[in-house]
Amino acid sequence: MVILVEIVRLSLGTAIQMGLESGEKDPNFTTAFLMTYREEGCDANCAFCPQARDSTPASDRLSRISWPEYDLKRVVENWPESDHFRRICIQTVCYPELVQDVLEIVRKVREISRLPISVAIHPISVEDMQTLKEAGVSTIGIALDASTPSIFEEIKGIHRDTSYRWEDHRQGLSQALNIFGIGNVTTHLIIGLGESEKEAADFIFDMYEMGISVGLFAFTSIKGTSLEDKPPPDLSSYRRIQVVRELVSKGLLQRDQVHQGAEGRISFGIDREIILKALASGTAFQVTGCKGCNRPYYTERPRGPMYNYPRPLTEEEVARAIEETSLVV
Repeated sequence: MVILVEIVRLSLGTAIQMGLESGEKDPNFTTAFLMTYREEGCDANCAFCPQARDSTPASDRLSRISWPEYDLKRVVENWPESDHFRRICIQTVCYPELVQDVLEIVRKVREISRLPISVAIHPISVEDMQTLKEAGVSTIGIALDASTPSIFEEIKGIHRDTSYRWEDHRQGLSQALNIFGIGNVTTHLIIGLGESEKEAADFIFDMYEMGISVGLFAFTSIKGTSLEDKPPPDLSSYRRIQVVRELVSKGLLQRDQVHQGAEGRISFGIDREIILKALASGTAFQVTGCKGCNRPYYTERPRGPMYNYPRPLTEEEVARAIEETSLVV
């Protein structure tokens, strides 16, 4: 017997935007975030994640964000009449019936909105990917999170007693490209898991050479996770990785132009003016990911530091962020 989805989670910000929770609405909130719900939680065991099997924090957390539960029917009934959002993103936890549940959510949401739908999911079969696309999913994300195989296996894979493996995730991304096409497949990279700046840069080159866009995240320690005592990344180092992503995504930087110097700090063998022109708009320092996604304060505290701005930067903020890269003077 098919059991239909009854409960989903919404990010607290999404619930406020929809009027399901009290709070001040954010005019810059551009994505409706939903997450699959399973009473038993997630079968995966990622060391940084509050949803992990071995984590002990409240089960309604993902990164810094609270995700309260709602009846899916209530979510559909309270959907804004005119789309305030620019994108719908369905986050998932790992369990056997996941694809069936995602399909049900997509179909219900598609009845009330024509917005592009993204799904963040673990590697699934080619047949399931095709089914998701036919149901209305336009973008799929499979998060590697780690920049190297060894870090991946340490925080997500074999050392975490899960079925996740680096090669399976890489293969899943390749298969997704065949189905969804270039520009519609994403992955995540968390900075601060022990990688060098050069390893992070090489990862970004690898992904863009495949045709996969990269969403950058700053590691955020959450109490109750296996990495609760790990510090966040150095802001200046994070800024340099943001520059790599910006330049690579625009075709302005080649792999052999990235040099590793003292203490692991990278520098670029391209003209200073090219860098400044590319960074002038400030988009390099905004949230990265699917088009229309801004994840307000997902890895940042409102008091800062702002690793990823959820809105356009002011001229002063752009100047400060460029200074923080320590690349140009």
